[in-house]
Amino acid sequence: MRLLQKTFSLQTVLLLSTALLSSIIVNPASATYYNNHNYSYCGSSSNNSDQSKVCNSPLGEHTYDLVSDGVYNSIETTKSSVSVNGVNISMSAFSDTNNVTGETVVGAELEKISDKWAYGVTNNDEAWYNGSSDHAIDNLNYYYEGSKNAYYSGMTNVERDYDFVLLSFDSAVTLTGASFSWLYSSNDSQVSVAALSDTSKLTSGINTWSDIVADALTSASFDIENCEYLDHRADFTFTESAQYWLVGAYNTVFGNIGGYVGNDAFKLANVGFSINETTGTPDTTEVSEPGTIGLIMACSLFVMWRRKKTI
Repeated sequence: MRLLQKTFSLQTVLLLSTALLSSIIVNPASATYYNNHNYSYCGSSSNNSDQSKVCNSPLGEHTYDLVSDGVYNSIETTKSSVSVNGVNISMSAFSDTNNVTGETVVGAELEKISDKWAYGVTNNDEAWYNGSSDHAIDNLNYYYEGSKNAYYSGMTNVERDYDFVLLSFDSAVTLTGASFSWLYSSNDSQVSVAALSDTSKLTSGINTWSDIVADALTSASFDIENCEYLDHRADFTFTESAQYWLVGAYNTVFGNIGGYVGNDAFKLANVGFSINETTGTPDTTEVSEPGTIGLIMACSLFVMWRRKKTI
């Protein structure tokens, strides 16, 4: 009977020691990942191999299709009915058309052209004249000094207008690319992009594009790849995240990449973006010290048991 009690006591000590050590060890957190969603490819097999690789790659981790997903016309996203992978999105339009001779940025009309041609912008100045790209997102100026339009109309001091759309997200994202259903020039077209921390300067009605870009988180311009007749594209290289992104006609204030200014006009179809997901990271804290304490306590209990046994 005494031997059984000793054996039971030893088992009890070992179980207590194991439980103590288990309670001290910290388990690492597991990481979570987003699934990639492919973009409806542009281009075709008739493109050269290098171009096909560009045209047939996804625009980004997530793709906002303006026609399929719809557009909620507003700066705010709180009431937006458009949601892509859990992110609410809204759109609005702006152009530097406070007056036909001014460069002050004001609101413009965001226009759905059709399901085929997607979206463009009509600014205030374009209400005064007609051109082939009035409803596109453009920087064309039909009334530049010395032009036939300026001569016949008498409007000789019309500044070049730069149309932009503002994409508002209810959480910070990184824009990764955009596709366009139509280009005015398939040989030399660029798009300018900027990330904003807020929209106060953009909506003030007193600032120029230079003023707005001066406070931007980041800005750049990119070449648009000619992926045949439908769905041309541009890939962005941003690493910054923001809730507000401007996408519009090439403006060297945003970034000068050497393209010709004045022939850039396009209709926006898709926007690619990624979400900066906060994931759990493994806890790499050393546990040697707690482990040592646990072993000391276990040894102390064992010594006490041995002393009791000898007594």
